[in-house]
Amino acid sequence: MEHGEFEELFLKITYHRMCDMYWPKFKIALEGVEREILWHEPYPAGNTLGGIVLHVCEHIARSCLRLQNLERQLKPGFENYFPANGQTAEELLALFEAQLDDWKLLLMKYLSRELPVNREQIHQLYHLAEHTGYHLGQVLDRVQAATGRKFSFTRNGLNEANLREKIDAKV
Repeated sequence: MEHGEFEELFLKITYHRMCDMYWPKFKIALEGVEREILWHEPYPAGNTLGGIVLHVCEHIARSCLRLQNLERQLKPGFENYFPANGQTAEELLALFEAQLDDWKLLLMKYLSRELPVNREQIHQLYHLAEHTGYHLGQVLDRVQAATGRKFSFTRNGLNEANLREKIDAKV
């Protein structure tokens, strides 16, 4: 695989993992979750579900800035950014989707080769996907614990095989 092919494959994997795997799982998990569950601290000083979602939104927003070379380094303290703003599940999902839409527009510029991707951006994108996956796991676990709902993502098409088909197809 040539260098350019690898870059394109990496960008496609990142794009589809964030948009076609993580986003639908966040949406399914959070739809209809009551506000009191979203903002309940699971233990003293523990991050709330809503705070985790806002943290991921902020991380995506900062990724957009970094991809545009508008912010080279995250400001100190970001790792502790878990606000408690009291939004509903629908409001949180709307914020997440809007932020993801901005990020998708940037990724499409890289995939279309309108913008060149560099090593630092590859590192940033890998970190974003990994970080988002980590927090998605937290959200899924806490929603299941609080509501008793079980998710059947694999059986419902949110699985690696279907993700790979999207990656292998044209974006």
